[in-house]
Amino acid sequence: MMACRFLLAGVLGTALAPACAQLGDASLLPEGSHEVRIGAVLANAPAALGSSKRSTVLLPQFSAEWSNGVFLEGLLLGKQMSTSSQWKYGPLLALGMAAQHGEGDGRTLRPVVGAFLRYRPARELGLQAHVLAPASRAGTGTLLNLSATTQAGLGPHHWLAFGLGANVADRAYMQSDFGSARYRAAGGVRDVFAEARWGWQLTPKVLLQASLHASRLQGDAAASPFTRQRSAVANALAFSYSY
Repeated sequence: MMACRFLLAGVLGTALAPACAQLGDASLLPEGSHEVRIGAVLANAPAALGSSKRSTVLLPQFSAEWSNGVFLEGLLLGKQMSTSSQWKYGPLLALGMAAQHGEGDGRTLRPVVGAFLRYRPARELGLQAHVLAPASRAGTGTLLNLSATTQAGLGPHHWLAFGLGANVADRAYMQSDFGSARYRAAGGVRDVFAEARWGWQLTPKVLLQASLHASRLQGDAAASPFTRQRSAVANALAFSYSY
């Protein structure tokens, strides 16, 4: 099932991370069936990209997958259009965060549309690309998220995963989140990130996960007058039950 990363991104204003990178294979679900996971997430993360303020929150977690490829993860809705075990792709609709520079580090929800592509050349390796674009007056432009993940089993019920990636934004997107009338932000690499996740399958239905996500702003995002801290670390502990 999907991890809770988008939920954290939506509420805390951290980087929009692709939850569908951790999707299960819906094509393996019996026709007409579904899988639902509910739980809670305890997280500590920056209040927003570039902010020096931090937030600690306890959030509900909800995700679901259907055999027809539709999936829901917190504030993200999507559909897998492929039944291939190596290739996954499809549309995304979500709620992301927009900056409110006039009010310090404030954030506001905005609709986001996009698409995802995932290629798994080997069982332990996944390559992901996501294109995301705000669909409201709260933001413009396009963000491209690129990442590579690998996962290894530590025993019959434990696993450990690592990932590396970058977010690349065009001029309009960077200006919307980091620019002002006096500061014109150019497009380019917005940030690079690394993450580690550990999972423990306590029972066939109960899963415990811990994650650590570190990122660093680059280019005009780092040089923005609204950026108070280039580097950020977020951590989370999630407990969920599937049925």
